[in-house]
Parts: sequence; C-alpha cells; structure tokens
Amino acid sequence: MNSEFINSIKEAGVVGAGGAGFPTHVKLAAKTEYIIVNAAECEPLIRVDQELLLNCTNDFLDGLTRIIQETGAVKGCIAIKAKHVEVIKVLEKAMADYENIEIFPLKDFYPAGDEQITVYEVLKRAVPKGGIPLNVGCIVCNVETILNVHLAIGGKAVTTTYVTITGDIEKPVTYSLPIGMSYRKVLELCGVKNLDKKVGIDGGPMMGKIIADFDLSITKTTKAIIILDEESLLIREKTKSIAQILKQSRTACIQCQKCTDLCPRDLLGHNVKPHIVMRIANYGLSDFSGMKTALGCSECGACELYACPNGLSPRRINAMIKQELAEAGIRIDPSEEKKPVSPMIDYRKIPVKRLIERIALKNYDRSAPLESVDLQLKEIIIPLRQHIGVTAIPVVKIGMIVSKGTLVGKMTDGKLGANIHASISGTVTGVSNDSITIETI
Repeated sequence: MNSEFINSIKEAGVVGAGGAGFPTHVKLAAKTEYIIVNAAECEPLIRVDQELLLNCTNDFLDGLTRIIQETGAVKGCIAIKAKHVEVIKVLEKAMADYENIEIFPLKDFYPAGDEQITVYEVLKRAVPKGGIPLNVGCIVCNVETILNVHLAIGGKAVTTTYVTITGDIEKPVTYSLPIGMSYRKVLELCGVKNLDKKVGIDGGPMMGKIIADFDLSITKTTKAIIILDEESLLIREKTKSIAQILKQSRTACIQCQKCTDLCPRDLLGHNVKPHIVMRIANYGLSDFSGMKTALGCSECGACELYACPNGLSPRRINAMIKQELAEAGIRIDPSEEKKPVSPMIDYRKIPVKRLIERIALKNYDRSAPLESVDLQLKEIIIPLRQHIGVTAIPVVKIGMIVSKGTLVGKMTDGKLGANIHASISGTVTGVSNDSITIETI
C-alpha cells in the first residue's frame, strides 16, 4: 500500500461522508478484490449522490480510479438505482475515458444502499453477521467520500459537507456547507426562520435522528436535514417514548411475524428475529438466545415504518435490548452458526414509492438541485468528534488566527480517529475538549 496515498487521506481528515463516519485512511489501507461505490441513496428524499455525480463526474471518477489502483482491486462497481437515468447517462459518457469501472443498476427498493444489502446485490456475497465487506472481498465507499479522497490527494482537507435540505420547505435544495455551521443557519438559507412546531431530522426519514437543538452543528456525516411538522406521522413515531412503545406493544402486538418476514438482515441470514424480541419484551420471557438476535439489527426501520400492521416499533425495542446487552459486555459471537441467505430475499424488497406513501412523505419527494450559496457566517462551532473513534485533540488556542483548512483538532496517534480542520477563516474564540469555536474577522 502506498503510504503517501494513505497519509494524504489521514491528514485531510476524510471519513465516511454519511452513516457513522468510519475513518477512510483505515478502510483503504487494505487490499481488496472490488471497490463498490454506494450511490444508491438508501434513504428517501436525499439527493446528494445524484447531484454530485451530475456535477462532479470527472473528479469522482478520478478518485475512484486512484482507489482501485491503490487497493489492487480488479474493478470498481458504481451501485446506483436504475431509475436515475440522467445520472447514468452522464456517467456512461464520462466512463469512456476510464478503465475497470462499471455501473451496477439497482432496483428501487428499501434498503438498497444499506452497505451489506448493496454488497449482496452487486456480488451475491453475504457479509457475515457482525462482519464487514472486506470479509467478502470488497470495500464500500459512498460518492462524497470518494470525492473527498480525490481532494485529499491534492492536499485539500475536509472542511465542507454536502447536505440536502428538504421536507416542509418551499424549495428543496442541496448545498455544500462549512462543517460546524448550525442547523438553524442552514435552514435560514432556505427561508425557514420560524421553527415553531417544526421538528428536524438529521439524515433520512428512516434512520435519521431527531435534531435535539437547532443551534447544534452539522458535521462531516450530515447528508440531509428534513423539516416536518411536529404532528406529522413520521415525527410522532420517532418521538414516542420507550414507555409508550412498550405499552402499545403489549396491547397490540399480534405476533404475525411480518417484522421478521421483511427484516433485510434476517433475509441475509443474520438471524434477526424482531417478533421474538417483541414477545420477550411484552411478556418478560427468559429467552436469552432470542434476545441475542437483536444484536444483528441494523435499525433500518423497515419493521416499524412498513412491516408492522399495527404501527409498533420492533426497531426501538431491538435498539433498547442491544444497548442493554452491550452494557453487559455481550457482543455478536463470531462462532455463531451461519445461516444461508433466505430464498425469499428477492421477493420481500420494500418498494420505495410505497414506503414513501406509508410514511406520509409523498408530497415531499421532490428534486433538490445542487446550488451555490453566498454565506455570511459570523461564527461556527466545530465538533472534535465527527467520526467513529476517539475525539480529536485541540491544537489551537483562543486568539489564534486560522485559515480555512488549518488543522484545529489532531487525531491521537495509534488510536482510531480523524483530524479536524477549520471550515472558515477567522479567530479562535473558544476551545474545549469537545469543540472549537471560530469567529470571522
């Protein structure tokens, strides 16, 4: 492996631009057979991948080509939904100048774009429960991550993130925004100034998290901000307390098993049985093997927002039990008997159009074109942990003048983590163990 290549990615602070934010310099330090580009846009309403492929085509392909070369992969596969005809045409035209890259068209189902589902769709190889794609000969990166790798090779640090702002707003849009900008300031750019009775989601409607405070900062992994009315179906489901969920479950769970029948991870052979977990939670049963099936749950939300006929939340109960097991030191057992992929996997895919209707977002399924924006920011607060691993250590002091791209948080040597850089030029006005505040001069 070319140490210069890996070091440039490490120094630039590149992490997975979406999801958990795994440090990319660690992921790409391995040799592999295939590079899979996750361009599926797993979650409804998000448009970042589509817009980047349309507007940054050659930079993306240059980055992908370099990754293929450095990892020794035989091929790069761009997994994108076949419905994105315009994007595919642009890619195919540009790909004439590149080798060892092909497009793999995906059907429009949820959760196409989940890393392990995407690996199975492209290679027909099932990642083992608790495993990673490298276990079956591939590395998966999303579009923005590959763009950031391309920029890192040229010496440019990660200081911005591409975000789709959508939902109950007049005009959905995708912007490139400085990391550390507040959700509130982002929404003001879109004309949303009155947030009374509005709730925000960071991420997609299925797996995204409720924004606890609009004055918090966007990070390297922020891919979407969805604004909805507090009384909307999705927000009501996401804001239920665990006490409410358990009470409803005990009352209304009919043990129909649809949550398990449609569970994407169970269909992959990961032995995830939400209906059994519901039974344990409902009746206090002593079934340790049944409880442990929750460890394989990806929390995709298919069970709660699509499968369950009574609107219950096996996902939240799985998540609760997973946390309790983790606190007890119980993890997935690698020696657990492997189960085969279900023969029903191709017949139990959730159509995205039906899913969008089910969660009452049909009116918000609109384009969100990438646009430039003139920012007049007075202050940003940059979190020092935007990734899997340990928090970066501050390397600046109050009063220091920094430029965009200046290192402000350094990863700990020998520990999993990522560097953090200034996303605007200005004066450091705040330094803590958790964040760096910069004000424009």
